[in-house]
Amino acid sequence: MNILILSAGTRCKLVTYFKREENGFGRVITTDCSKYAPALYLSDRYYIVPRMTDPGYLPLLEEICAKEEIRVILPLNEDELQLMADNRQRFERMGILVAVSDAKAVALCRDKYAFYKALSDAQIPCIKTYECKKDSLDYLKSMLEFPVFVKPRYGAGSVGNIKAPSFSFLQELVANSEEELIVQPFVGEKQYDADAYVDFISREVIAIFAKEKLRMRAGEADKSQTVIEEEIFGVMKRALSLLHLQGPVDADLFRYDGKYHILEINPRFGGVYPHAYECGVNFVRFLARNAGGFSNEPQIGAYKNHAVMLKYTDVMLVQPAGEV
Repeated sequence: MNILILSAGTRCKLVTYFKREENGFGRVITTDCSKYAPALYLSDRYYIVPRMTDPGYLPLLEEICAKEEIRVILPLNEDELQLMADNRQRFERMGILVAVSDAKAVALCRDKYAFYKALSDAQIPCIKTYECKKDSLDYLKSMLEFPVFVKPRYGAGSVGNIKAPSFSFLQELVANSEEELIVQPFVGEKQYDADAYVDFISREVIAIFAKEKLRMRAGEADKSQTVIEEEIFGVMKRALSLLHLQGPVDADLFRYDGKYHILEINPRFGGVYPHAYECGVNFVRFLARNAGGFSNEPQIGAYKNHAVMLKYTDVMLVQPAGEV
């Protein structure tokens, strides 16, 4: 079966995993709005498409799907998750599995304050989150211990995240921001990440892969070490069940005050998913089986402990289509 990976960008490793014959897919087709996205050139065929906000974007995807006999669509971009979740029925009518959670679940994960409220109300350990409103900041003054992190309420990819060293600095940020903001405490350096897969057919949590982030760069771990920790598995199962997520999921956690707390959950393949794959946790194969109508058996924590992933930079030389 053929898969269409949207907004492939720099997800080169992920594309190569889908191309491996033993994982169950046939041809791997990719799209991006930039001809300079390196992952395009590792696929079997690629298409340069307009931005997802273009009115002709979805009709063009339908044309590509029909032409390439696509059975699975995999969105990777944060904004595109919501677009594809909202429009999944137009592709399901073509017999295509859109590998993303339901629209309501995607929207909840994107709204950082609503996400916090949902987990907090369910008594799932999570990072305390406050709304930052221009007309009601004073109530926060006695509740916060500076420095704090200030973020766009609907942000993604660490864009716009700022460390505020004082209340006056926070006031300035809120007064001059055109976006809704939230504020979270600075909880230290022990950061963790968990990749999870929720089966599209059984709706069970099939796999959870946890790792400690050893070094961060541009909002993503480039060095990480596996951990097998039942407490992480437990808090993740509770959160995934509450949020009704499906397919690949990526979560950020912190450990403080003696327990693990969830910071956020993204309903997509995480940027550091290759660590899980290289340890034998094969979400690609899970997705292929789901698309073929089969459920998967749970294998939570089925990987080696203390396995370290080290990311490094590579290069490729390409000749974009239409250029000489």
